[in-house]
Amino acid sequence: MVLWCMFLGIGTWILWWPASTLYEYWEKEQQVSETVDTQSVSESTSIAVVKEDTEMYDRLANFVASPTRLDTSHIAVAVWDLSSNTSVLEWHNEELMVPASSLKMLTAISALKRLGPNHSYVEKVLVTGKQVGGTLHGDVILQADDNPLVESLDEYVNALRRAGISKIDGRLILNLMRTDTLRAHHTASYWDIPYNRTPILLKGAPRIVQEMRVALRGAGIEAPKAEIEQGLRVYPANRVLLSKRTKMTDVIAPMLIFSSNIKADALYYHINHHQDRYTLSTGERENTLDVFLRENLGYDTSSFTLNDGSGLSPENMVNADFLLALLRFAWSEPEIKHILLNEALATPGHPTRRGSLSYRMNGPLFYNRIFCKTGTLTSIGASSLCGYAHGRNNHWYAFVVINRNSPVGESRLYQDQLCKVLVK
Repeated sequence: MVLWCMFLGIGTWILWWPASTLYEYWEKEQQVSETVDTQSVSESTSIAVVKEDTEMYDRLANFVASPTRLDTSHIAVAVWDLSSNTSVLEWHNEELMVPASSLKMLTAISALKRLGPNHSYVEKVLVTGKQVGGTLHGDVILQADDNPLVESLDEYVNALRRAGISKIDGRLILNLMRTDTLRAHHTASYWDIPYNRTPILLKGAPRIVQEMRVALRGAGIEAPKAEIEQGLRVYPANRVLLSKRTKMTDVIAPMLIFSSNIKADALYYHINHHQDRYTLSTGERENTLDVFLRENLGYDTSSFTLNDGSGLSPENMVNADFLLALLRFAWSEPEIKHILLNEALATPGHPTRRGSLSYRMNGPLFYNRIFCKTGTLTSIGASSLCGYAHGRNNHWYAFVVINRNSPVGESRLYQDQLCKVLVK
């Protein structure tokens, strides 16, 4: 019986061992097979992406190498595939050139990042003291941010009239964020920001005081001469007669779409002084654009020249690679990306957002596929175009093209043809 049990046990082990070994071997083979299959899928996907980029590269390379009446040594092109996160084409992309109004992209993106997409300009009308009949025995304080969309002081005066105030027996204080006049950088033409077209809150304190006197007189309100206080303050007030907020994006959209130099330089000032908007400016502080670039792009701008926020200065100097890095950063920020694509960039075919693209890129080929900022300084033959393109291959591209020392009309045709290559 003992021998029989031993024989049975040995027989079972002889049968079980190869079976279990074969099972383990089969299981390992399955794992290897699955790994190989996964790798092959991954490799095929990678190859497809590379092939896609290679095809776009070939098309772009053929385009920049094709005959043109322009001097190609005066053209810089940089294209990045945002969908595969790969560089597609670099052509003179590190040469310093004049960006013209494409520099407004730096102003807009830095403002959205540093102040936030929901940031607002603020205006208030505050009163202190006691009102008896139509006479206010106290002070009236108008707080006004440097909002470039304000065209008149009537709204603030009307707030006093609605409150039944016909006489101010106290002080009239204009607490302004900005007391100087908005001007173009001294290297730009002074007529690029004409005084007669500058919004009231950017015309300087003397003009604002004058406009306030006229508005009060027109409303039949007796008031003392206005006093100026710079840097928004916190005032104890009995009543708030008016509190108004204007979204910063309402400034950024027309600034980019219609290439408004006034709004761009006004916004540049606003973000540069926002950190002490409720106190008087004291001491030296780092330029806000430098802070933004250091904190978010880590880009060495020591060789660049950044004189203003509008691109009006003919001495501004950047390269295409920098503008491309800026576009890539904006794409990585969901809120900024959304604002640029859906509100703030000019785009062909849109009823209200053609802006500076009027008479350019006509035809359905470009509709809902090009979102960009133009730049032009005719006096020095500088022209640029940068933004985003949605290709027919369903890839998104960031692109920059800068022309220098060239006829602006020819440069624009070249830029439009490049966009056609990207979306066709």
